[in-house]
Amino acid sequence: MDAAEWRNKKGCLWLMLGGLAFMGLVFGIIIYVISRPQTAEVEAQEWQAILVCRQQLARPDITPQRREFLGASCREMEKQFRFKFPNATQ
Repeated sequence: MDAAEWRNKKGCLWLMLGGLAFMGLVFGIIIYVISRPQTAEVEAQEWQAILVCRQQLARPDITPQRREFLGASCREMEKQFRFKFPNATQ
């Protein structure tokens, strides 16, 4: 193996290690954001978003496709809310 091949392989190794470090950083940030403690303010904001979703769903002028999409979105939002805040009184 000559010097040019060695430099090429060495550069590829550093590129792969840099990519792995970047992925680790991204996953670390995602884990940090998900595991932050949820405050009462966050809970209130998320519940307000669910109420707005329900208001949009109750509008008589939306199409059946939009109503189906909104219904699924509202149910998913509420499911995630119940998971994040199991002791919520709403």
